[in-house]
Amino acid sequence: MSASAAPLVVCDHVSVTLSGRPALIDCTFRLDRGQTYLVLGPNGSGKSTLLRLLRGDIWPDADGVGQRLFFPTENAGRPSPLGVRNRLGLVSPERARALKRLGGHLEAAACVLAGARDSLYLQGQASAAENRRVVDLLTRLELTHLAETPVAALSNGQLRAVLLARALMREPLALFLDEFLDGLDTEASAIAGRATRAAAATGTALVITSHRPQGLPVDAARAIVLTAGRLVDSGPAEAVLARYLAAHDRVAATSAAPSSPPAQETLPEVACPSASLPLVVLDNASVILDERVALDGVSLTVRPGEHLALVGANGSGKTTLLRLIAGLYHPAVGGTVERPGLAAPEGLTDLREIRKRIGMVSFELEAEYEKELTGLELVLSGFAASIGLYDTPTEAALATARHWLDVLGVADLADRRLGALSAGQTRRLFLARAMVAKPRLLLLDEPFAGLDTDSRREALATVSALARTGVTVLAAVHDTGDIIPEIRIIRRLDHGRLLPATPA
Repeated sequence: MSASAAPLVVCDHVSVTLSGRPALIDCTFRLDRGQTYLVLGPNGSGKSTLLRLLRGDIWPDADGVGQRLFFPTENAGRPSPLGVRNRLGLVSPERARALKRLGGHLEAAACVLAGARDSLYLQGQASAAENRRVVDLLTRLELTHLAETPVAALSNGQLRAVLLARALMREPLALFLDEFLDGLDTEASAIAGRATRAAAATGTALVITSHRPQGLPVDAARAIVLTAGRLVDSGPAEAVLARYLAAHDRVAATSAAPSSPPAQETLPEVACPSASLPLVVLDNASVILDERVALDGVSLTVRPGEHLALVGANGSGKTTLLRLIAGLYHPAVGGTVERPGLAAPEGLTDLREIRKRIGMVSFELEAEYEKELTGLELVLSGFAASIGLYDTPTEAALATARHWLDVLGVADLADRRLGALSAGQTRRLFLARAMVAKPRLLLLDEPFAGLDTDSRREALATVSALARTGVTVLAAVHDTGDIIPEIRIIRRLDHGRLLPATPA
């Protein structure tokens, strides 16, 4: 670091405690103007907490030891984000979930415009310059076709791009990108990479977190590694990344547990009395969202044991198709959705009961949950397929929920609130929620996004083992490495249309 480098944010021996637990411990970190950092570490290591600390969204512990300083500041050098935070942009899974939950009705262009004031809604009248910048950013990020699309109708990748445009509205001094490239298709990743390179070229500092290192979108970067809230390595990105990967490879080579599927006796067999009936039958089903055709004449039969992968670009309709199957969307006139294998033998017609036989993991589902719910309460809600917990659980339900928390390696999160968890920890809890009620059909929308390498390997093994017990798996993925071996059929969606099947 040159002596002439101008600091932007400095953390000196800072600790952060969230929900009574240490999230960062004795962290010393300096971000200079125009600098680029990659932040590596597993789920729950403190990466997201560090970004929120650097932006001023949370405060360091008042322990009389550490301090955080912003430059410039309007507060005579005191550790305050005043005067600088609205020039620090953040794109994170938590921001995306909050926007889906609170601003789903907003059009994408309005969401970007509000970024000029760092608020959910635009306060006051937009200036001509602000309106011109919205148009410019939507054009640069190739989002003009989404300008009038409500946030609720955006795919995960599209929402990520809209949040990037929003963060760029104030020509930020720094961009904090939390697991930014995870879940983006190739085209979206390329567009995002160009945008971040352009921002860096103008002197914007970048801090990018990653749990599965895939390279930096800019050159000349530095890197740090966090483990259990502690900064354990720092230096030039290439050297740090090499040490990080070497250490990970050594751990993987000496530990067979993460790559081993759960023992068969830990996973209950799923009795399906209607094994001869299709689980779901879609006939010429279309879905219209905000006067836009999201699915166009889809016909699909899902039979017990015929595991299926859905692939396609961001916005191609994968999430919409899964939500249609789950009964969260309904087909337009002229199309039908039947669920004979989920209704039999009782002949159920009440979707609330049928949904109890469908396990689901998706970003949209995560966005609907309140932050105050504990991990155990979240998993227990899977028994009723409800958003939140409304009944007193039985001892048997509690035992089953704790079993799945243990299987997914998140038993220590049972009493922690969702608002204090990382994206990867949250995702593993939702996997446990999907499995507690012995589902006949498991709908997975990018289920392994946000998971570090070890967690992803364990989750893949668990879903794979579950597929062998009688649960039918239907998974929407970007990364073909997320397709479990039991899936033999791949279907591609393109602009809402389902293309012919291809072998896995």
